[in-house]
Amino acid sequence: MERLRIDPNTYTSESKSTRNIMDPQRYITTLPTFIALDSYTVLAGQRQGASVQLDETYFSGQLQAFEAFDGDTPESSNSSRGQRSRDLRESRRAYRSIKVDVDTLTEDGLWTASTQFRRELQRIPEMSYLERQFPGQCFVVPEWLRTEGHLHYGARVYFFQDDDSTTPKDVIQENIDGILSDSFSKFERYQGRLHGYPDCCIDFYHERSSNAPSPEWRSIEPFADRINEAALGNDLSVSIDDMLPQFSSWDDRYAFFAREFFPELGCETALTQGEVIFDSLSSEYPTALIEDYFRLNFGYNYLIARAVHTGGTHRPVPGELGKEHLMFYLPLRELLTTPRYS
Repeated sequence: MERLRIDPNTYTSESKSTRNIMDPQRYITTLPTFIALDSYTVLAGQRQGASVQLDETYFSGQLQAFEAFDGDTPESSNSSRGQRSRDLRESRRAYRSIKVDVDTLTEDGLWTASTQFRRELQRIPEMSYLERQFPGQCFVVPEWLRTEGHLHYGARVYFFQDDDSTTPKDVIQENIDGILSDSFSKFERYQGRLHGYPDCCIDFYHERSSNAPSPEWRSIEPFADRINEAALGNDLSVSIDDMLPQFSSWDDRYAFFAREFFPELGCETALTQGEVIFDSLSSEYPTALIEDYFRLNFGYNYLIARAVHTGGTHRPVPGELGKEHLMFYLPLRELLTTPRYS
């Protein structure tokens, strides 16, 4: 199922608990930009949690970004990038080699497979990197999905504040319960709450009918004519500005504060939450960076909604939304040295 090292001596003099009471924002700059900005909203208390899929796109996106922008930033010459690339390649190799078998579609069978799968995931170098760089609670869990009688699996990494009571066991149990029940929507609602989405938008997302468009498309369709479709594609000479040229003037842009979050049209709760997130991020980082963060969230959601609407399964590939899309796979501290964001 497809739903995402620095110098190892960098932080050895400080414990994770020490970093939590200091300045956590300066540590997340070593994370890929899209993860760093998501996790900032968690550390700032504006969302309960954030997550990213650990998959081929996650690994290849970062490696492609390193290759495409080699030498483009002062930070890119740092020797740590070489080690980071080696760790990503090793992590991708290790992830590809994991084999998961479910003996029986029962609670015991799924728990056994989940335990074995998670043990393998925790051995991947990338998990050590994420746990070390994020100054909060970070863990990986298997993610199960059942469609038309077929069981699919993937991996998702969650980010919470240290005082959050959510545990890997909690998430796995909710997922297994959802797989074994007649309806998977209970687990999806649980995930929505973990990500800090408004309850009204969670309800909207589960209003599905065979006689109406999907909630993904109902959320995005009113804005579809604002997309410059001709600019879409994996072309690094194109900017996200070309695809969404008037985005900064949209009053409703604040609702798109997360990837794969599809707000109810005109939801004031989502708009207010998004505006708070925008202002908070802009107080810490350049406004141009945060504008692009919201642009890319919307663009990413548009591509997913369009695929769902047309019966496809396409997920955005790194760079499909232009140069900035691929740049957001670079560590945040590198992006902050580029002309666009410095």
